[in-house]
Amino acid sequence: MGMFTKAAEKSKSAVGTSTSSKKNTMWLAGSGTEAETVGQYVHELVELATQAKAIEGQMALRETAVKDFALRQYVEHIAEVGVLPETPTYIGNSLGEKITYVTQDRSSQYKVKPEQKEALIQLMGEDGAAELTYEETTFKFNRDAMAKPGVAEAIEKALEAVDKKLRAAGKLTDDDVLVDADVKESFKPGTLDRIGIICGSDTTKIRNFLEAMGSSFVRFLKC
Repeated sequence: MGMFTKAAEKSKSAVGTSTSSKKNTMWLAGSGTEAETVGQYVHELVELATQAKAIEGQMALRETAVKDFALRQYVEHIAEVGVLPETPTYIGNSLGEKITYVTQDRSSQYKVKPEQKEALIQLMGEDGAAELTYEETTFKFNRDAMAKPGVAEAIEKALEAVDKKLRAAGKLTDDDVLVDADVKESFKPGTLDRIGIICGSDTTKIRNFLEAMGSSFVRFLKC
C-alpha cells in the first residue's frame, strides 16, 4: 500500500470513528440577584428573538407588496412623463403615513454581466445595447512587482522613467508587469436618467430594461 493510499485510508478511518457530539461551555445563571436577573433576561431575549423573526417575516411579506406597487408606479410615471420621478419618492395612505421608495443608479460600481448584456440585446438589438455600454479600464500597481526591493521607493518618480530604470537595473524582468489593468463593461453614465427616451412609453419594455440593469438599479423601502 503506497503512502497516498495509506493517508487516504487513515483519513477515512478517522471520519468513520468520529462522534457527532460537540463540546461546548455552558454558564448557568443560578441563584442570587444578579444571576436571577441574567436568567430572566436570557428568557426574555429568547422570546424577543422569536418575536423578531416573526415580525421580520411579516415585514418581508408587506414590503414585497409595497415594492411591487411602487415599481409599477415608477414604470408608469416614466412611460407617461418620459423622465424619472422626482425624489424623494413616497408611498402613502389616507392616514398621512408614508414610506420612502429609494431608487439608486449604481451602474458605475458593477460590471455588465453576460446575462444582462443578452437581455439588453433582446430589448434593444446589438447596436442599441452597444450604445448603452462602454469598456472602462482601471489601472493598479502589481503587488508582486511592488514587493520587489527598491520598487516602492522608485515609484515616486516619473512612472515611465522608473519602469525603464528598474528593467535596466534588473529589478524587473520581462515577466514582471508593473501595472495591472482591470477592464470592465459598464452602463454609460446617465443611462437610467435617459430611460424614458430609450424605452419610450412602453411599460413592459421599461420594466424589462430595469430588470436587465440588475444591481446597477437599486430600489428599496425606507420607513
